[in-house]
Amino acid sequence: MRTYILALTKYGIAAVMVAYTVVAFLILIKSKRSERTLTFIQSLLLLAFQLISYVTLTVALEDDRYIFFSVVQLITFFAAVTLYRLLYKKAYMPLFNNMCMMLSVGLVIISRLSFDRAWKQFTIVAAGLVMALIMPLFRNQFYLLKKPKYFMGLFGIAILAIVMMLGSTTYGANITYTVAGLTFQPSEFVKILYIIFLASTLKDIHDLKDVFVVGIFAAAHVLVLIGSRDLGGGLIFYVVFFFMLYLATGQLWMLLSGGGLLAAGAVFCYYMFDHVQQRVVAFKDPWSVIDGIGYQITQALFAIGAGGAFGTGLGQGIPDKIPFVWSDFIFAAVAEEFGLVVGVCLILICLNCFMIMLKLAMGFADKFYQLLAYGIAICFGFQTFLTIGGQAKFIPLTGVTLPLVSYGGSSILSTLILFTLVEIVYMLREERIDEYKRRQKQNSRVREERYALQKDLDNTGEIYRDPDYRDRYVNEGQYYRY
Repeated sequence: MRTYILALTKYGIAAVMVAYTVVAFLILIKSKRSERTLTFIQSLLLLAFQLISYVTLTVALEDDRYIFFSVVQLITFFAAVTLYRLLYKKAYMPLFNNMCMMLSVGLVIISRLSFDRAWKQFTIVAAGLVMALIMPLFRNQFYLLKKPKYFMGLFGIAILAIVMMLGSTTYGANITYTVAGLTFQPSEFVKILYIIFLASTLKDIHDLKDVFVVGIFAAAHVLVLIGSRDLGGGLIFYVVFFFMLYLATGQLWMLLSGGGLLAAGAVFCYYMFDHVQQRVVAFKDPWSVIDGIGYQITQALFAIGAGGAFGTGLGQGIPDKIPFVWSDFIFAAVAEEFGLVVGVCLILICLNCFMIMLKLAMGFADKFYQLLAYGIAICFGFQTFLTIGGQAKFIPLTGVTLPLVSYGGSSILSTLILFTLVEIVYMLREERIDEYKRRQKQNSRVREERYALQKDLDNTGEIYRDPDYRDRYVNEGQYYRY
């Protein structure tokens, strides 16, 4: 009976993920009228994924704690999705659902690897979802983010510099800081300030002098991260700057020159840092150094290959053999126990989020909002590429986490804030469109009243004597001419 349940749920999880992914892409091509129905189906599939996954873990590991964890998680996500839909009629629910699905995949895998870590992660996720529900309430003050400009850049550089000099060393890099017993990674939150800084400054550039000034600030962020030996973070900051610069200027040569400088910087870092050389060796031939620096990547490749199409089944693989699997190698654990079908679906969901963000960025006339959404899309998409590409031996390892899936409170909270910022941009756009339509409708009504009044004048040759009607006509006419 146990074997039958595990086999059934294994294929059930894959079927739910495939269905969810198909619906996610259908939303992109279907009309807005069908969007609400499809997003409701998404929400049901999200809850089904959680329920089936935790039933599987309960049976496979024979641990009743997963039942309680499942109930708490289902209630939390159901409440979050429902409240978001009710509070914000103009929210883009497909993006919110994708965010919740990636969080769910991460929580399931982390709970399978370490139940204690899963509770910590869930606590942070719950706090992040509350924050995502509250932030849009202040969207009418969102324009204030345009004002700090260079001050925001200086503030971000200062935070990174303090961490470089006083922070704790984690995996060879000075990237964490502890306050009142709470350890976090400030660069994850500086990433938010950095994108806002770039959006607020690049929207006003007029010549190469402006580009140079903004570039100095961006370079300072990157250099401080390199000084902290956080090369993965520095690479993300670098790429985000040049892509946002390209959108702001439309000059392809600037983007290409950024690529050339990146190649030169990669060579410099290779000779400058020993751990970069080790990662390149592990990338080129991990099997020759399997007893040392190649162990992590070879175990990840074994895990991805062992899972096959539908995985070994939750609780039935050995992903814990991979060092730091819950953070740097979470995708390998997903591919082993969920299978390549679910792994590919997870990649496609990340791609879907990236496409949604680009679509929203291109649809906004305000340059600041456009650059902000575009920068967040590049940041999210490139970080996802670095993480999965490194685990699949497509590129050398960079040590960055998979957004919303990997274990890590700072990464979870910062990514939730970034997604919420995109949601706020979408809400503002939709509300402006509605306001424009309302004004158009009122303008049409005024034109009809003018036509009716003119018709009366033509018929009678007399001035319309009703003072109330006349005053209203004049006032509204002046308002809409303005």
